[in-house]
Order: sequence, then structure tokens, then C-alpha cells
Amino acid sequence: MTKKTSARIGRPIQPTHSAAAVTKWYPTDWEHIGGDDIADLPADAFSQSRFAEAYQAGYVVNVYVGACGESYANPGVRTGLLGVARDLQLPIYKVSSTQCADPRDRLRAMNADRYGSYRETSTGPVNDLGFNAWMLQQILPTRAPKDGAPIELQPRAISVVLPHDLSARAFDKRLHAAMENASLNGWLISPAGTAHCALLGLAPQDLHRATVYRFGRATRISPADELYIFRPRGEDADRLLAIIEQILFEHVTGIAPAACQSWASPSQHALRHHTSAGPQTAVA
Repeated sequence: MTKKTSARIGRPIQPTHSAAAVTKWYPTDWEHIGGDDIADLPADAFSQSRFAEAYQAGYVVNVYVGACGESYANPGVRTGLLGVARDLQLPIYKVSSTQCADPRDRLRAMNADRYGSYRETSTGPVNDLGFNAWMLQQILPTRAPKDGAPIELQPRAISVVLPHDLSARAFDKRLHAAMENASLNGWLISPAGTAHCALLGLAPQDLHRATVYRFGRATRISPADELYIFRPRGEDADRLLAIIEQILFEHVTGIAPAACQSWASPSQHALRHHTSAGPQTAVA
């Protein structure tokens, strides 16, 4: 690390007293969902006969992005996922899917379970505050779904009409598998994650998040692996939409298109490069 880079570490990138989660610059190569494996589907992928004639509509699922932690009574208190994001200086959200027609019904269950609140630290177990106030976030990609895709952009969800032979659970598992590279728990123990934590003076093993599920008197502790390094607008939202399209196309046609080489996300406040346009700044 050069002296010039060292001097820039931790410098402000937001105005003084900004409420943003990411307010300082760190030379961190954080992951973006999908990495370099997102398919480059043609514009007419879903109107081609190989998809249109084979697709049969099944159940609807809603892909959602959740956040929590804002305290209206004490706005300076770092609670919930907002507190995690501020501590790590990373954009962190919960991304998943639900069969609930109203995704807020899923949030009520997450609030009851306090999804992601539990940690096992070197000094003992911790249940962090603020994980009982989950809220839906707007998902704002820069484009619409491809023509003919059984996908509709809603203000706070992406509605997907699954193929009749793809279950909601199987879709959710494929969605997670495609985004796993940016899952917070996994990234924290990666070389990039441990190096980032070292810059912040944090212990990665103390930051692994889980949920305590209660079944009567019995309990089960499960990793909260649906927390991702993610921004719900711009490039990451585009990536989420492309991943959903890829899952549907591959399931119906059995064809795995080649990965798109135009995605490029070198680091925090990265540039997004396209073969057909100049670079655009993606702000966290």
C-alpha cells in the first residue's frame, strides 16, 4: 500500500453529518451480486420460440430488498442492519423472495424472528437491537425487464411468475446461489473481507450474523445468509434483475448463455463499464 493510498483511507466521501451508511473511503474490492457470471441474454430472449412456446405460468413470487435499524426516537443510535452497514462502511441489505402476495407479510415474520440479530462473539452471544423493524426498500434498476419476460417491476418488489415446474423454494435457492459471492457472512471471512475488517479494527468472526428460530421451547440457530453487500438502485439492481431473468431462461430452455463480460466493479464507488457506453459512477 502506497503512502498516497494510506493517506486516503477513511477520508469522508459524504457531507458532514450525512445519514448515509457509507460515509468514508476504503480501498476495498467488495463483491457485487453475480460477479462475472451474469448471462448476456439477447433482447428477444423471452420472445423467442424456445422460451415462449415452452413456458407455462405457475405461481407468483416477489423478490424484495429489506433494511432495518432506523431509530426515530434516537437517530444517532446504530441499531439493526443500518448499524451493521455503518460499522462496516458497506451497503448491506436483505435480498430474498416470498410467495406472500403482500411482501409486508414476510416482514412481519422476520420482525418476530428478529432476523439476523444474533452473533456469537469471542466474549459470548449477542442479540443486537433494531432487527424487529424490517422495512421494504425501493428497487430501482436502470432498465425494464426484457420484452416477454414474466417479470414486473413494482415500487418495492420484483414480481415474478415462475414456470409451472419451478417451485418457489427452488427459485429462492437458485437466487441465493447466484448472489452468494456477495453474501455478508461468506465475504467477511474472505481475504478481501478480513482485510477490510482489519482496516476498521473489527474481528470478522464476531460479525457473522444468525437468527434464533423458536419452535415452542426448542430453538434453532441458522446463519442469516440472505444479507448481502448490495445497493437497491443502479448497477446492483440491474444485476438482480438480470439474475432473475437468467434463472427463468435457463430453467425453461435448458440453455446456459455465456456470461456477460461488460460488468466491471473494481471497488467502492466503482465504475460500471459497458461496451456500448462510457463509464458511469455508481454511488453507494
